[in-house]
Amino acid sequence: MAGWLGKAASVVMVFIATWGATILYWRNSGTVPTGMQMLAYLGLLPVGLSSAGFMLRGALQRGAASALDRAASDDGRAGSANHEAGIPASVAPPSVALLAGTLRLGIDLDAPSLLAMAAVPPRPSLDGRFRDNYNLPVRMSAAKDLDEFEVVQVRQDGIDTAAHERRALALLRPVLEELLETVFTTLPEVVASEEVVVAGLRRRDEQRVENVLTIELLVSGSWSDPLRHWAQEWLLDQARRSGLDARRFDVRITMLDGAREVWPHLQRMIDALATDQPRWHLVLAASSSIDSAVVAAWQASGVLATSQNPDGRVPGEGAAGVLLSSPALAHEGAGRLWRPQLVRAEQIEGQRPAEQRRQLASLATNWHASLCQDPVQPQFVLHDADHRGDLMVDAAAIAATLAPDLDFSPQSLALAVSAGELGPVLPVAQLALAHAQLQRQAEPVLLLGVADNQQRLFGLVDPLPSPTLPADVPSAT
Repeated sequence: MAGWLGKAASVVMVFIATWGATILYWRNSGTVPTGMQMLAYLGLLPVGLSSAGFMLRGALQRGAASALDRAASDDGRAGSANHEAGIPASVAPPSVALLAGTLRLGIDLDAPSLLAMAAVPPRPSLDGRFRDNYNLPVRMSAAKDLDEFEVVQVRQDGIDTAAHERRALALLRPVLEELLETVFTTLPEVVASEEVVVAGLRRRDEQRVENVLTIELLVSGSWSDPLRHWAQEWLLDQARRSGLDARRFDVRITMLDGAREVWPHLQRMIDALATDQPRWHLVLAASSSIDSAVVAAWQASGVLATSQNPDGRVPGEGAAGVLLSSPALAHEGAGRLWRPQLVRAEQIEGQRPAEQRRQLASLATNWHASLCQDPVQPQFVLHDADHRGDLMVDAAAIAATLAPDLDFSPQSLALAVSAGELGPVLPVAQLALAHAQLQRQAEPVLLLGVADNQQRLFGLVDPLPSPTLPADVPSAT
């Protein structure tokens, strides 16, 4: 009964609205309607509008019901298929293309040479420039013959600079130059503007130039504000000198103090790149602790590695960079970087080291299965365990779970053992080494973070099965 009343009310409202509008129009325009016009506007028009409204409403209801039935049927079939196959209804994490990478560390070795020495990596040496409270030299990994004034001076354009800032920028310069050259050859060319004549008028037909590249430098929060602004302008100038059009890129300086902050930042970066929009991201990082003020502060706080505190922090320095892009922009020889998985401390409930390793191994297995790919075992491991022995055991236990056939000692590299404290450079350096390892041997590389008790990490870089840049992908400008 209520349904019929609603329909009758809607018909009455249509008649009232139509009659009111028609009569108002006639009065304002001074029109004297004929008999046929009165029949058409006051009779046929409201009847037609009411009928059309009922027909449209019925069609919409039938279409919605049909769509719901199809969705329910599809969900039921998918759920039944997954249940029969034993496959969890999970979505693979996003991934991006790893196009290039390079680094320069306190170790006087490039990435391929360092990977070749993975079984017996070099160790930091004693440096007489810095001494502990017992007047003994301090172990550190410092670049030899580095001109720390190559980029900035002690007072650069009115800005006071520290030794660790000058050394970091000096290490960054060759890394930046190499990667900017790669970026210049990777980005598609901008079509030159042409002059055309339309209807006798000369017009310049210019192609739209879009911002498709982000250049980002990760530095420690101890850098001064004026120097960060200076470094941003310096990066912009270096990119322009390399031939890049300033309209195509932007430059950022991001302050991150260590791997604990860098990995979540890389996660967000991967999420943003793993879209259909073509875009590139050049990630750079530079850091140095080879500074008398830094060493003195570490010694005063009791965290410096000395003969009395062998488990302390070893000063190091370095710069690294990688070029990431949307998956559709990958070329042959590029790697695929899966979104890394972070494990917080509260996720590991066990108190004993053995129980924690068991839980980490279980979480790593679940993460590897979530990649929704064939169970290909990693053939090399890059991890952040340092000279503390228990961390190496953690990394070996996780690697043994994911790759039982892997010989951990010659097929893994503990970068921190050789390079010392790298701050925000460590994760980027691991990615650069992963890219270099793929060029040496096109097999999956496992990334592990075990040095931070508050945050553990699993990551994977594997070779792309085939070029993923189809012919119909629009070029990015």
